[in-house]
Amino acid sequence: MYLAQSNQIKGLDKSEYEALREMCRYAKNLYNVGLYSSQYFFAEGRYLRYESTYRAVKDNENYVLLQAGVSQQILKVVDRSFRSFFNLLKKAKKGEYRFHDVRTPHYLEKDGYFPLILSTNAIVIKDSYLQVPMSRAFQRLHPDLERIKIPFPSRLDDKTIKEVRILPIEKARFFKVQFVYDVKEEPQPTWSGDKALDKPQQSSARLHDEVGAVHCKLLPY
Repeated sequence: MYLAQSNQIKGLDKSEYEALREMCRYAKNLYNVGLYSSQYFFAEGRYLRYESTYRAVKDNENYVLLQAGVSQQILKVVDRSFRSFFNLLKKAKKGEYRFHDVRTPHYLEKDGYFPLILSTNAIVIKDSYLQVPMSRAFQRLHPDLERIKIPFPSRLDDKTIKEVRILPIEKARFFKVQFVYDVKEEPQPTWSGDKALDKPQQSSARLHDEVGAVHCKLLPY
């Protein structure tokens, strides 16, 4: 089972916040580029899968300006969006879903942002800090920018981190970081009578077990 802890990113200087905004803007651009490539082939009667989309856009400036692993995760989101669309379309044809509610993935707003998604090959945690990955092309644009470091929660030191998401909030006015980790799901005891603990209370106990952190079952992005 996957759980997630979310925290607001604090303590960065102005140049570091601006760098995160810039990378999240490149991420939005790349999402739209990947969507365009897939929709073009879709209009031609065939769907462009992740591997083909990657080959089509890997030289795009937005791909190059992000760390390769981050760029690949964005293209995989595009791929999952189209797979979800086709699955809903199949259900609609079987009468299990309304055609009216089936829509193709849409482009993100021109002035919008998109999360930075770090999979295991892009996650570097050193000296209790997460190091935000930057491509060489991005570093050449910002030669004076040092490595951006985000505090890593000590309570997760013994956890296996599967994914990290840097989320732009309110049009990137501020950011949150979400650490996704793997935990072994324990069997839940069955209670009866006065010992029963209702579900809302259980949920509250899990969500608020630590100030400043939110714990929840991870939903697909």
